[in-house]
Amino acid sequence: MTNKIEIPVTAELALAIEVGVKDAIKTLFGKEDPRSKVASTQELKGLKINMTLEVENLTIGQDTDRAPTVSIPLLPVLGLLVKQLGADRAAALAVIRKAMTEALNADESATKAILAESGVEQAVEQIKTEVISQLPRTKVAKAVKAQGTTLTITGMTQAQ
Repeated sequence: MTNKIEIPVTAELALAIEVGVKDAIKTLFGKEDPRSKVASTQELKGLKINMTLEVENLTIGQDTDRAPTVSIPLLPVLGLLVKQLGADRAAALAVIRKAMTEALNADESATKAILAESGVEQAVEQIKTEVISQLPRTKVAKAVKAQGTTLTITGMTQAQ
């Protein structure tokens, strides 16, 4: 009979378990997703897995923050541009379609030249400076890394 010791699960212990198991599973399966090995939909109940997890080194970083990322809504911008330029629907459709086709076929230097010439690049930079930079910074959760992990399964049972 094995003696069981009750220990409190601290945040550090929880992180060691979570990250250690993930790292050990990557070691076992490599980049292959273990889900690809399961043949069909299954529901397993009452699993009891006895295992030993060894973590050689656990690194817990600090929370940081970064400038927010915002996607400029392309379709509403195009719609407002057409409206503000006073183009009718048919003309706008033809011009937008032609512009999109040319943009898809343009190489990088042609794209840069068009953006600089048209003022679009400058307008985007102004929006970033005037609007996006004023938004609250986004919290980035601390990085947690486990190294030298070993997962040993010592037994498994399943309730019937």
